[in-house]
Amino acid sequence: MDWLYFVCLVCFSGATLGVLSHVLFGLFFVDSPDYAHLAALGFLHGLKYSSLWAGGLAIVLCAMRAHREFQTAQTQISQ
Repeated sequence: MDWLYFVCLVCFSGATLGVLSHVLFGLFFVDSPDYAHLAALGFLHGLKYSSLWAGGLAIVLCAMRAHREFQTAQTQISQ
């Protein structure tokens, strides 16, 4: 279940960063920006690119969490 949580978290973060970056770039570089269009385009781009990395990153985060829990359990057993 942790894996799915991390995948959703990475995808949500990517979509949010996509929206923010497209709207900010539109604000600075486009003469009369359509913010709704830029936000939608940023959402799609952010979700697309973050979903490419989400699965692998989630596996790595799960492995890091499991290792940390294992180390904590080993420390408690040895004391």
